[in-house]
Amino acid sequence: MAKAHKLPSGTWRCVASWTDEYGKHRQKSFTAESKQSAEFLATKFLTEKRHSMRPENRTLDDLITTYIENRSNLLSPSTIVSYHKIRKTAFPSIIHTRMELLTPELYQKAINQYAKDHSPKSVANAHALASKVLKANDVFVTEKAILPQKEKKEVSIPTEEEIRKLLDYAKGTRLYLFVAFSVFLGLRKSETVALKWKDINFDNHTASINKARVKDQSGCYVEKTTKTTSSTRTLRIPQVLMDALLQEVHDNPKDYVIQDSVDALVSLYNRTKSKIGFPYKFHALRHYYASVLLVSGMPNKYAQKQMGHATDNMLKQVYQHTFKSKEDEYEAALDTYFSSLDTDR
Repeated sequence: MAKAHKLPSGTWRCVASWTDEYGKHRQKSFTAESKQSAEFLATKFLTEKRHSMRPENRTLDDLITTYIENRSNLLSPSTIVSYHKIRKTAFPSIIHTRMELLTPELYQKAINQYAKDHSPKSVANAHALASKVLKANDVFVTEKAILPQKEKKEVSIPTEEEIRKLLDYAKGTRLYLFVAFSVFLGLRKSETVALKWKDINFDNHTASINKARVKDQSGCYVEKTTKTTSSTRTLRIPQVLMDALLQEVHDNPKDYVIQDSVDALVSLYNRTKSKIGFPYKFHALRHYYASVLLVSGMPNKYAQKQMGHATDNMLKQVYQHTFKSKEDEYEAALDTYFSSLDTDR
């Protein structure tokens, strides 16, 4: 038991020491008029602290917070932000329930509630995090949970005419390079705003994609590694984009190519698309680039490398969307071919 010590003022102080759930040494002091009172306060605090730290007495909120904290140096800042958002919004009915009382029925009820006003993907993401956290703490209430059926999401891709309209409007403005890197190189927004002049090789006409910039919990943009190892790549810059880069002033190779505020550019993009009737999210520019690769006949494996994808799942979606417009052309070609087999014609 912690011992109290008399202070020069005549009061007594007792220091309670413990190791928290993150493995860090903590202390809290208690001051009272008597030695007995100070020691009682410290002992009572430690008893309650040990009780709350027992696995069965911890809450989902505690466990998710600890899970994030213990992996803070390993997770992407954007992943940490998304995990905290899930912690705050996904499970209001069970977030403060002690693990001893958490049942599969209560967990399913929480999933049902969240699914009322959130997409199947959001529900799946919340469930994935809860499952990882609970299983890591030997709590198995998520195994048989029923999730909403996944929606088949239609990939939205601008036409060539629409892209030309956007580029023509943006040319000569600070928006041009911001959109051009996605249109001409297929970069993610986070990759574009992380590019520095040292990443641009003007002799070889290449760009080295080796990092990303995303928002952390405080809303500030920070650098991180690329989304996957496949996302780290070197791409040849088309001449049209090279010409635009050559017009920019870049004295310091460590400067970002995109100097403007990212949020300001996103806002400008949204205003622009409303103004010119361009009904596409920024990420659709990257889908457009993928469609160009596929229509040009580039093999999936090479296109996957260009896009920085670990798998070709997204390319398959884009492929299906891109070639719908060519179905009549393909069917007509088939009709012509089979007709040629009929010698009576």
